[in-house]
Amino acid sequence: MSDQLPIRRRDALKMTAAGFAAALASPAPATPRPGEEWPVKPSRDPFRGLKVGITSYTTRKLSLDATIAALRRLDIKYISIKSYHLALDSTPDERKAVARKIADAGLTMMGCGVIGLENDEAEIRRAFDYCQDAGASTAIIAPTPGALPAIDRIIKDYKDFRVAIHNHGPGDDNFPSPASVYEAVKSLDPRIGLCVDVGHTFRLAEDPVAALRAVRSRLYDVHLKDFSEAAARSQTVPLGRGRIDVNEILKTLLGQKYSHHVALEWEGDAEDPIPGMSESFGYVRGVLSAI
Repeated sequence: MSDQLPIRRRDALKMTAAGFAAALASPAPATPRPGEEWPVKPSRDPFRGLKVGITSYTTRKLSLDATIAALRRLDIKYISIKSYHLALDSTPDERKAVARKIADAGLTMMGCGVIGLENDEAEIRRAFDYCQDAGASTAIIAPTPGALPAIDRIIKDYKDFRVAIHNHGPGDDNFPSPASVYEAVKSLDPRIGLCVDVGHTFRLAEDPVAALRAVRSRLYDVHLKDFSEAAARSQTVPLGRGRIDVNEILKTLLGQKYSHHVALEWEGDAEDPIPGMSESFGYVRGVLSAI
């Protein structure tokens, strides 16, 4: 038999109240003495130097103002603009106004696109002017193979400017894979390179990590996404929920000292993309904090 007396509920409540009152009366925690530090996490860029942002296809059903508000809320600094938020037939003044709005919000314009291009010199120049007027240093494009010689000639007239050809995976008759882009551009002006879409590469049942390594010398943009399986028809999911090895992709980009845009292209809920964006960016932060 226990020699401890049972504590009645009324007495327990009195003891709890007394303890709470004592805690309130106790002095505040002392400040650290000289030479001492609080146990806090070191301050550093959560993206480890990677320029993580979005392509605004992600927010295609939101206005530009709502897109900017979402990025500020999520503490994301980089954006590539899609025509949903800046029409291709906009005027130079309209483009410059958008560039100012983005800069005033503390964001950096990384690129424009994806822009489809035919073998038409005037069309190519209009696209490049559109990008430069908007303050973007990279045009993300989906050209026909026949347009490449003209692009190779024209880009020489544009200073501090790059072109990144986007691979679209199964169903793309022009450039389905990063390898197909690289083979087409490797002998062209070195500012003509790739936008590797890791999701579309994965849908080809190809390894996105191997692709990023193989084309690193011409890698000027990355579209980051995740899919439920390596199949042509696969469900898009927030980063980390699917089968793409996002962890290894991020490690590879860090190891390559990749300095261009890593753009989330969340293709999920177009009407309400912010939850998927938030989850995806949180996953990227978590992965990079553990590397």
